[in-house]
Amino acid sequence: MIGAVVGWTRWASAQESEEGAQESEEGAQAESEAGAYYYTEYRKQWYGWQTLAFDVPSLATFYVAQSKGEGGIALGALGVFVVGAPLVHVAHGEPKRGILSASMHLLLPVVGLVAVYPGLAKAMPDVSEDTQTAMAVTMAGAGAAVFDTLVLAWDEEEVLVPISGTVGPRIVGVGSGAVIGVGGTF
Repeated sequence: MIGAVVGWTRWASAQESEEGAQESEEGAQAESEAGAYYYTEYRKQWYGWQTLAFDVPSLATFYVAQSKGEGGIALGALGVFVVGAPLVHVAHGEPKRGILSASMHLLLPVVGLVAVYPGLAKAMPDVSEDTQTAMAVTMAGAGAAVFDTLVLAWDEEEVLVPISGTVGPRIVGVGSGAVIGVGGTF
């Protein structure tokens, strides 16, 4: 019986929709924008690989150049390290994250030079000063790159997801009996 009612309702609805096929697209679009057919879902998307594309080569270039005493190349690589990942954040529409990233990429290597370098000098007296400097700055810079990649490099995008129909059995207690049927969203 319920199947017949559902079938008749769908047939009648189809007949009405044929008559109403002249509706404007604006009306249908407005209905879908009002949430009749879609719901909003927020999804996180990681773009840390883009920040790493700047951080890893620039830190590696800095380390090699500084270890060999090539100060100009090392300074250029450090410049790319300081501005590369922050520009990725800005390109993703996150200027506050870009500022935080730039601050970390600038300050942590300086802290590494001040805090880590003296310990390296004592622990590795046979290693050149250039290599000790490269190690201290690279270790601290790697910390900035890891934090940036794992914590800051996330986008949150709004996605409209279509609502799909669902059908399921229903049992409702009524007085001393029960009603069994089928219900759902169509």
